Amino acid sequence: MPTVQVPRSINRIVLLSLDSLPPATAIPVLAEHFQGRIVAIVLSLRFGGKYGTRWAQLKKAFARSGLRFVIYVSLQLFLFYPMCFLADGINLLLGRRKCAYPLRHLARRYNIPVISTREPNSRAIVERIRSFNPDLIVSCYFDHVIRQKLIELPRWGIINIHTGILPDIKGPVPNIWAVIEGCKHVGASVHYIDSETLDTGPILKLARMERNAAESVLSLDCRLLRLGARLAIDAITEIENGTAGAVAQDQTAGRYFSYPSRHDMRRFRQQNGRLYRLCDFVRQFFAAAEMRHDANA
Repeated sequence: MPTVQVPRSINRIVLLSLDSLPPATAIPVLAEHFQGRIVAIVLSLRFGGKYGTRWAQLKKAFARSGLRFVIYVSLQLFLFYPMCFLADGINLLLGRRKCAYPLRHLARRYNIPVISTREPNSRAIVERIRSFNPDLIVSCYFDHVIRQKLIELPRWGIINIHTGILPDIKGPVPNIWAVIEGCKHVGASVHYIDSETLDTGPILKLARMERNAAESVLSLDCRLLRLGARLAIDAITEIENGTAGAVAQDQTAGRYFSYPSRHDMRRFRQQNGRLYRLCDFVRQFFAAAEMRHDANA
């Protein structure tokens, strides 16, 4: 996609996401900034149908990646719901703002329609999205390959928030692989989706920082997705102003990493990696702790 040379009006944004912990802490940043401009949220139905039940998918993840990985996934996908309700009561008693929202609750707060689907590229869902006449689609922690019909739908394209440094580490869990590969830096990237290959489109924004070896992957996922949301705000502003510059990725650099095997997770432990800590999980639901951590990281 060429560098933007003229101002472009972006008044109708559609979000694609998965209702889990990292988006629950990052998408509120987008919703607050773009109040009135997010016209729909498309939520992936992660379980059921051809993808299998929760139990079937957890068994598959256990066989492939081991128990620690299953707990890491469960904290994000399942335990974050009851923790949200518990934290809501505590934050209310303490007079603190809420900072983590199940995305359906966030949508109700901002009066945003929700489209739930297991097949976002189906003709029916593409037509539903088309009915909102989107200027831009933003993918944030979405777990589907976006096909060409959907790529071509929004007026000014699709951008994706990736919690890794592109083109170095592509794929769904870049921070696990950053530990396995011994990377000294982590970061967030915002890039265009211009084809059906994953994480390969021109980069609009990129931020990198030294990796703190003591920080868990769960904490890093949330922190970098919030950073990516702020980068996406900057990128969209520049697209609107006509000052955005998209830099093509070196297609020979980096590689795509899928979900880790048990062997990969042994390498992860050899690097003294931590997938999760209970204190990291709890901190995401309390604004004061989350803001202090982001500021100090």
